[in-house]
Amino acid sequence: MALFGRGSQTDVLAGLIDSARACAGGAVLVRGAPGIGKSALLADAATRASAAGFTIARAFGEQAGSDVPYGGLQQFVPSLGMKLDMLAEPQRSALASAVGRGEATVPDVFLVGLATLNLVVEAAARAPVLLVVDDVQWIDDPTISVLAFMARRVRTEPVLVLGAAREGYRSRLGADELITLSLPPLSDADAESLLDSIVPDLPPSVRRQVLAEAAGNPLGLTELSRVVTSGHTAPASELPLTERLERAFTDRLATLPDSTGTLLRMAAVNDSPALAEIIAAARAWAGAQIDPADLDPAVSAMLVDVTGAEVRFRHPLMRSAIHQSMTAADQRAAHAVLAQVLPDGQEDRRIRHQAAATALPDESVAAKLAATADRAARRGGVAAAVEALSRAAALSEDPEWRTERLLRAADFAVELGQRDTVGRLLDEAAKSGLSAQQQVKVAWLRGSFDEGLRQQASNATTLTALAQEVAAGDDIALAVRILWSAAQLCFWSEPGARVRQLVLDAAEKLPLDELDPWLIAIPTAARCCSSRARRTIPLRPRSPAPPTSTSSAIPE
Repeated sequence: MALFGRGSQTDVLAGLIDSARACAGGAVLVRGAPGIGKSALLADAATRASAAGFTIARAFGEQAGSDVPYGGLQQFVPSLGMKLDMLAEPQRSALASAVGRGEATVPDVFLVGLATLNLVVEAAARAPVLLVVDDVQWIDDPTISVLAFMARRVRTEPVLVLGAAREGYRSRLGADELITLSLPPLSDADAESLLDSIVPDLPPSVRRQVLAEAAGNPLGLTELSRVVTSGHTAPASELPLTERLERAFTDRLATLPDSTGTLLRMAAVNDSPALAEIIAAARAWAGAQIDPADLDPAVSAMLVDVTGAEVRFRHPLMRSAIHQSMTAADQRAAHAVLAQVLPDGQEDRRIRHQAAATALPDESVAAKLAATADRAARRGGVAAAVEALSRAAALSEDPEWRTERLLRAADFAVELGQRDTVGRLLDEAAKSGLSAQQQVKVAWLRGSFDEGLRQQASNATTLTALAQEVAAGDDIALAVRILWSAAQLCFWSEPGARVRQLVLDAAEKLPLDELDPWLIAIPTAARCCSSRARRTIPLRPRSPAPPTSTSSAIPE
């Protein structure tokens, strides 16, 4: 379908594609409301680039799979047509593990980003590369980190990174690193032209109604015009446009054959577009023979596209409308079936579906889900770890296990900078009662966002004791983080020489390599104090003789 009212944006992208061919790459993010035409603009650019000899690599963000670590990377790396063997170690192992081809723990997202960049540059040496990433707001965090790393470094390469995100998405790149294209609603004239191209013979009164309710939104014009021409009652005009569109999609679902509806419901629940999984699950769910041809009515109704071995909804609102039309019991049943039919090697996905299918506390499922959180965190999927541990806590039969899982989830949420999530998880954990050690840990987690600015200086002693206790339990990484918080309290406040020495002694006892940077950072912070803290320290009269030690110069 021709693009209406997007001439300026297509001209910009055409110019960037030409520049990329001349080794002047870059990154572009298209922003706009749902249904405004972002995906259509990306498809137009991909068609143009393909005709110019570009290799096209694609990734699609999907809400159901937004917490799968490196899920986006796993989509577009195979499209490059490059073998990972061309990468040197340790880049090869890092990227292989990120895309599910290796068993090694991903050591660092920076290393994965470097490996991906080198792979893309090697592919671009054969033909220019256009990397298209739709629905960026639902791409997993590790993949976003890799894309941000790449986008900053392709300015001298024949590589163009082109993404699309909904309004409100906060990009990790600054204005000087990223070209932003905003898609406004269509002008009245362009909206009328688009509507006439879809349904040229609408009665004038109906035409005016559709134009008014769509408000220049191309998807709204398309879907609402189908509603009024299909004989269905038009969605209530007082509803927001997105809800009217979802109602229109749900109405269309009711007109499809039962087998088609079963496939669409299973596709809406699944966290993968794999057609084979959806067919197998639909057959098991319906207890009947269902074939790929049963999707044809949905394709004709423009609800989904089937490309090769994948089925994708033409718009996220279509998925959400179908998902919301299902009862909670149907959703759990669909997840249970998916857990049964997933192929070998998909254990973490299987466990997530099992958890989604479980309505009541079940410790066996909770334990498996907590284990997936550890694996996700090791691979850089901290957001996935938070989600898995939160769900594991909800399924925990033992209150103590429930509390510990909530605290671990809050700890990971601190890494993501999610203050509200941390507060919610800690409040939930406190409902079951906390041990003395857990109370200290809660105080530490709550103070993680202010570097000690809002905590009492006396907490440094408690945190140091907690760090020593955690270290004795062999969780050295956590002990280091807690002791770092105690050192920050020493820096920002004035706990006194005795407390500072406690932190220094605890740091010396940590089983770390003598060249570990933490053994420099923690003592340095513990010994010093900020200008803010110095303003709170009473000045002593000048002594005729200098102090004999640094610690004696600091008042108790």
